[in-house]
Amino acid sequence: MKNTNHNWAVLGILAAASLSLLGGSAAGAKTQKVDFNYSPPEWQTAICLPDDPYKSLVDRSGELLYQYNQGGREFATRVGVKVGDAVWQKQELVSPRVPVVRTLSAADGLEIVEEAFAVTDLQQTKAITKGGPSRNDLILVRVKNNGKTERKIHPQLIVNTKMAFKFQPDVQCVTINDHEQVTSSLKMTGVAEENESRRAIQLETLSVPAGKSATFFVLYSGGGSVVVEPATLKEAQACRDHAVAYWEKAPLPFGHIQVPDTGIQALVDSSIRNIWQAREIKNGLPAFQVGPTVYRGLWIVDGSFILETATLLGAGKEARAGIEYELSQQRPSGAFEVLNPKFYKENGLVIWTCVRHAMLTQDKAWLESVWPKLEKIADYIKVLRQRSLENDTPLDDGINPPGELDGGMNGRENCPEFSNVHWNLSGLRAFIQAAHWLGKEDKAALWQKEYDDFYATFRKAAARDTIKDGKGNSYVPIFMANAGNELPQRAQWTFCHAVYPGQLFTQDDPLVASTLAMLEATERQGMVYGTGWDATGIWTYFASFYGHAWLWQGNGRKAAQTLYAFANHAAPTLVWREEQSLKGESFKKIGDMPHNWASAEFIRLTIHLLALDRGNELHLLEGFPREWAGPGMLTCLSGVATPFGPLNMTVQADKKGKTAKLSVKPLAANCKAIVVHLPDGSTKRISPKQGGKISFPIAVVSRIYD
Repeated sequence: MKNTNHNWAVLGILAAASLSLLGGSAAGAKTQKVDFNYSPPEWQTAICLPDDPYKSLVDRSGELLYQYNQGGREFATRVGVKVGDAVWQKQELVSPRVPVVRTLSAADGLEIVEEAFAVTDLQQTKAITKGGPSRNDLILVRVKNNGKTERKIHPQLIVNTKMAFKFQPDVQCVTINDHEQVTSSLKMTGVAEENESRRAIQLETLSVPAGKSATFFVLYSGGGSVVVEPATLKEAQACRDHAVAYWEKAPLPFGHIQVPDTGIQALVDSSIRNIWQAREIKNGLPAFQVGPTVYRGLWIVDGSFILETATLLGAGKEARAGIEYELSQQRPSGAFEVLNPKFYKENGLVIWTCVRHAMLTQDKAWLESVWPKLEKIADYIKVLRQRSLENDTPLDDGINPPGELDGGMNGRENCPEFSNVHWNLSGLRAFIQAAHWLGKEDKAALWQKEYDDFYATFRKAAARDTIKDGKGNSYVPIFMANAGNELPQRAQWTFCHAVYPGQLFTQDDPLVASTLAMLEATERQGMVYGTGWDATGIWTYFASFYGHAWLWQGNGRKAAQTLYAFANHAAPTLVWREEQSLKGESFKKIGDMPHNWASAEFIRLTIHLLALDRGNELHLLEGFPREWAGPGMLTCLSGVATPFGPLNMTVQADKKGKTAKLSVKPLAANCKAIVVHLPDGSTKRISPKQGGKISFPIAVVSRIYD
């Protein structure tokens, strides 16, 4: 099969060379850190439970958000608290694994902390209706008086809703949409202000002694049946403690990744939690969804990488159930048309998803069980190639008919493009790989001929359409014959995927080098600029596609830099928006938040910097960040899935930061070599059968990077 016999021995040399190219060998190179320097000015954070049917969110101000895309606006209902003229200070989580959102503000000697969270121990004292379980969310407010005299505060409950609104002072309740209820531990004395959909409900005066604190809460009760609990302040405070305990013990796949950078670790842990919060049970199967609002549903592209991430983290059974849900969407023709009939790349992606999952779980029997479905997909890709010979344009002959691109470009229905080609080729490549693995050599040989012809036709068309950017870098526009006349970087996400995980190109392919140089020339804030839907913005998790391509090409240092740039575009509550404007520019936002393809990509890139399978070899530490080599620092992967079985490895630096010891436990017999990439650019090998330990100097890291 094409492109699998790479000479990986040259990787160490290339990695060492890249240090010089990137300025890494020069004294004074900056140490990277997570500081959220490019955080969006607005964000929203999920507080719902794993697999929750109610996707409760909290915005930057601390308000609860409900009824997405109803009432003619983004969120029909917003519920919050106002304490005098308090000025927002910051927002944070109790911890990365605990989505209790703390919003801190201050006003004239007062410190205000609002903690928003979902009630995890709701007692169902009323019968559950057909509408589903209850959903209760709390804002627990603590006001501290730092002054020397008692203070009286006059808090307000803010209910901003486009839905039906009813204030019922006789029962101390606000009813929204004739169903949900908002209550408070403080008495509601009347409507103090009403401005269109925004109502300020005055709460009773609260006295705060000098040097002391006072606490109250606001409760949103909704879901299928409304249960107004907790009812007292003591119960609300207990709910807060129970929520923290619940999340700290939640059965999510934490602990498989340990890195010494607390900022990176926090984002890894938060990403895991966010993926499970966005997930939902549909038709009895877990649907790994992208987000809680815009992308609350099955998205084959995004979902493929979320499912791979779950598998990498040892949650293979859960991921498999998600794949079964995905496979249930197959058409009788063999096609997948979840997004739309012309989103042809879904077909290649489903094949890759199944093959990658089977190899990560080392489960040939399961792959054999879904093989008929994969064969039908491969046959459909062949049908698409035939259709390209029958349409009105010769540009796409033998490739794919014009399809939808996504990822920044759509709407040119009859314009031939390469995006779907990249993934259908990648899918066929994975299909042939799987055929060999299952011993279906006749099938492999048959489909190899199809793949070779498909690939040759693609390369011929790519060569025909290759042009140069303003700096002389050659690249292939995503639309054939440059029909879109777009910025060079637009919608190049599938090209990056074709590099990795598609593995369509040899490592020395000049098209890959020149395309990555073109993308690098567009960087702003450490990220490729203008490649997504917003031609003047940043597609946050494109950083992973880009970083993986550099890593696959042997430039681990560049990949590590990209991880940090990716991290610093997250919000302080450890979540990403799909796309956002550059810092300092008028803010525009695109897509969901939390966006969990972003979460998955951050986890994937973190793992692959440390361990990446290349054919029948496992390569370690190719992208090991210099920041993780300090005195006493420990990096671990524990039970992370690979095609060679679970990987257990540690990198322990000594107390003086002069040497490090790598320890690796044995892997399965199908691993032919463990190749360790060292800081000086050299490599060493460890026996996969026996595992082992090696020590190496890391002082070179300090000389190179400090």
